[in-house]
Amino acid sequence: MISPAITAIIIAVLAALAFVGGFAVSDWRSTAEIRRLNSDNAMLSASNNKCAEDIQSVRTAMDALIATSATREKNAATAMRNAGAAAAKHVRRAKDIRSLGPVAPQYHCEAIAREQSDYIRTRRQNY
Repeated sequence: MISPAITAIIIAVLAALAFVGGFAVSDWRSTAEIRRLNSDNAMLSASNNKCAEDIQSVRTAMDALIATSATREKNAATAMRNAGAAAAKHVRRAKDIRSLGPVAPQYHCEAIAREQSDYIRTRRQNY
């Protein structure tokens, strides 16, 4: 039979091989997991950088839109003031025309010629 010392040595050798084999497999699995995590980290970092660039691009576009909107609002307010002044001038001219009395039939041509020359004179002053 096999002596207990040899059996103990065989068991010790087998246990050492099993431990070393388990350690090697564990190290191999850990290395594979680290590689997978590094790959995932690289992909997520690239996505995160792209997202940061997109956010900056949107912020820049929003700043440009806000500036453009402010400029348009300012221009619209100026145009409304100018339109109000022009409208007041036209209302005043319309009231003046309505306040004129009727013209005798024999003077219609002279009245029309006078009104046309007044109109042309005011148009030249406006432009």
